[in-house]
Amino acid sequence: MSGDTTRRASEDVSLENIREASDAVEKSTLAITVEKTVERWRTVSSIIVLAATSVMLYRMDGYLSIDSQVFGGITILLLLYFLTTLRTDVSLE
Repeated sequence: MSGDTTRRASEDVSLENIREASDAVEKSTLAITVEKTVERWRTVSSIIVLAATSVMLYRMDGYLSIDSQVFGGITILLLLYFLTTLRTDVSLE
């Protein structure tokens, strides 16, 4: 009984690993970047919402108020964090 389990496990692992390894080699840097960006859709959407809020506050006040500066600063910091982690993940792939 244990021989059947071992044989079945070794067949599954060997073929899947070869297929996954060949797929990983074929991916370009752009494809990996897009994949990682899609995985972080929450961060990207947060950056968009914060940027839109900053612009709306600036237009509503008519000048660069404290609120628009704070939202703009948070947007820039979150964008820098996103780009740094994205660059690290792409270089590791």
